[in-house]
Amino acid sequence: MKRGLSRFLLAGGQNAVPASGWFLGAWTPGTTLVLFWFENLIASLFIASRIAMHWRATRTRGHANGYLRNFLLTTLVFTLVHGLFLAMILGSLVPGTVDRQDVITGLQWMGATQFASLAFDAWTIGRWPFAEMRARSDWLLGRVVMVHISILFGMFAFASMGQPWWFFSVFIVLKALIDFGSILPQWKPQEPPAWLARTMERIGKDPKARGPKNESFADYWKRTTKKEAESRARDEEVMPVA
Repeated sequence: MKRGLSRFLLAGGQNAVPASGWFLGAWTPGTTLVLFWFENLIASLFIASRIAMHWRATRTRGHANGYLRNFLLTTLVFTLVHGLFLAMILGSLVPGTVDRQDVITGLQWMGATQFASLAFDAWTIGRWPFAEMRARSDWLLGRVVMVHISILFGMFAFASMGQPWWFFSVFIVLKALIDFGSILPQWKPQEPPAWLARTMERIGKDPKARGPKNESFADYWKRTTKKEAESRARDEEVMPVA
């Protein structure tokens, strides 16, 4: 319950910043793009902090093989390279469109919500299953890609239309819906829906591509679901102290 509340408050705080700035604070598109980028960078660092705290508190096997290192490598390299690209585009195509004071204000609010959420989580993070940590890092990885794609389209819309108000307005709303939607329980049935199994069987793909010869899609679903469950169970095992 507390983990869900933490994610809800974080999603609310992080989405309230760009929404209030864009709809009420008259942020420019350039300022909004920069804040989108910083939002990913800040969120990556705070999720990494949670991973490190969880590892020290639980020593679960899911952290083995450099889970934190791989997470940071993926998110930070992708974010920093994209930041260079964003800086070049804003500097060459749409210079003078970033309001420094608005960026500073947005960063202050983003940092405050992240710190508050981390402080809230610190009380219970030692009791989190590794599955919760993986869910948060996977969410952030998907969000990094989504926001960076939006930055690309946003820069194109900004350069071609001058004032792409509708693009940013729709994206801010969709981003909020996706963030809040990620908090809802995920539906993971042990067997595939009948309509999906029938559809996949009619596609006519070579059964060998799914595994054992003549394996049906339903059997493939159950086999991979069982394998994933076994993998998640191993992730929760406490590693022996060296």
